[in-house]
Amino acid sequence: MKMRILTGLVGGALAFVVLLLLPPIFLNIAMSVICGVAMYEVLIVSRFVGHRGLTAAAVVFAMLTPFFLLPGNILPATGAMLLYVAVLTFLQIKYHETLSVERIGFVFFISVVFPLAFSCLAYLRTYSLRGSDADGLFYVFLALVIPWMCDMGAYFVGTFLGKHKMCPGISPKKTIEGAVGGIVIAVLSALLAAFLYQTLSLQDTASVSYWQVGVLALICTPLSIMGDLLASIIKRQCRVKDFGNIMPGHGGFMDRFDSLTLTAPLLFIVVHYIPLIY
Repeated sequence: MKMRILTGLVGGALAFVVLLLLPPIFLNIAMSVICGVAMYEVLIVSRFVGHRGLTAAAVVFAMLTPFFLLPGNILPATGAMLLYVAVLTFLQIKYHETLSVERIGFVFFISVVFPLAFSCLAYLRTYSLRGSDADGLFYVFLALVIPWMCDMGAYFVGTFLGKHKMCPGISPKKTIEGAVGGIVIAVLSALLAAFLYQTLSLQDTASVSYWQVGVLALICTPLSIMGDLLASIIKRQCRVKDFGNIMPGHGGFMDRFDSLTLTAPLLFIVVHYIPLIY
């Protein structure tokens, strides 16, 4: 537990530097590295890394996803997706005797769903209906705070109070008590983040809608648990505990970011229609 806390503090410090002290493009670069490493971790665990062409295509595509929206339109992203599909199709045709359709389908799924979800952090960084760069920063913090505090809350509450298993066939240590505790802590943390942003940044220039932030957090927390369970299913079927060990106490990048799979994209969509800040 001490190593888990220490790694979390170091990771938090690095996130603070990237988000607050460096230009927004550095978040795109950081997410590109995270997406690439996370994809490689999954390919190793699933034993698909042996096919060099498939591995290279998946990792390169994953590393490109954080830059898809930089030109301000989706045309480059559409072109990259078409090229990626064309490469996978070529590999399927060329290696059809040893490369199964199921294998291609799995790699396509993980290399699109997870990197695009993680990349929503970079997309959120520069987005604001008010044109304020700080709003995008607040959205990124929400996208991180909600799933991570849910995960942290579930871990500690489940460790000390957990009695009823939630999904023993998928993740034996997860409990109903832990999930409830994680949801409560995540919602409170999101409201605290909103309060701090209102007090320290917005002051009297604009207002955060606390009830909208609270409702959004309440919706996102079960989704973050689902994203974590999806990753747990992959690990269980591949018979491994973690995707990697690059983050002591947490596992690999994929282990740390899997809870963003559904929450980050949902937040990215919501802020386009409900700004949360008026």
